[in-house]
Amino acid sequence: MKNLIEKYFKGETSLQEEVELKAYFNSNKVEDSLTQYQPLFQYFENEKGLELSAGFEKKLFGEMEDKAKIVQMHSWRRRLVRVAAVAAVFFAAYLFIDRPSDPNPPVVNWSAYEIDDEQLAYEETLKALRLLSSKLNKGKSKTIKEIVKTEPVTKYLN
Repeated sequence: MKNLIEKYFKGETSLQEEVELKAYFNSNKVEDSLTQYQPLFQYFENEKGLELSAGFEKKLFGEMEDKAKIVQMHSWRRRLVRVAAVAAVFFAAYLFIDRPSDPNPPVVNWSAYEIDDEQLAYEETLKALRLLSSKLNKGKSKTIKEIVKTEPVTKYLN
């Protein structure tokens, strides 16, 4: 089963092998070292049985139509929005146009900033990688928090 689960996560299993995996992990005879994968296959099995209620689409579209609101813009508002959009484009172009730079820019001696000591270079690299790792982990935790916020919506999908 260990070889089969590795093959599964590489995407190399056949349909028959996947059926064997599902049957194995949905049984009560799962090896202790493989119990970490059991919730995954049990989730697939539980979700397979879920269906939307019979009148779900009708109810959903009915609520959407009841709450729909038609807003008509007057012609002067459209003109104003167009003028504002054109002004915003010109303003952005003005800000981002490449202006002529100083013809004699200061010369920077980059070799003065190079690290010659291998150990010091290694330590600086580790610092940079730790910083990158911490930033990525913050993004991961923020993403998980946002996904948790969407869970209350799932009750409307049943």
